Amino acid sequence: MGAKRFLALANRTPAYDGAMAAAMAAEQQKEQQPARTGSSSPDEPQQVDVDAMNLIVPGLIERVEV
Repeated sequence: MGAKRFLALANRTPAYDGAMAAAMAAEQQKEQQPARTGSSSPDEPQQVDVDAMNLIVPGLIERVEV
């Protein structure tokens, strides 16, 4: 593997770590929430924790005090 390819892959490693951390946080949150019956549908948007989303895309979400 050439140095250019290695550095390109190494540059993406933090993004993969953030995505995996967010996926694990979502799974843990799912396990902690009581199961919904009947009203959930596959087309319903999935709720994602703000901290998990910030791990996936740092700087996308800024918190504002109201």
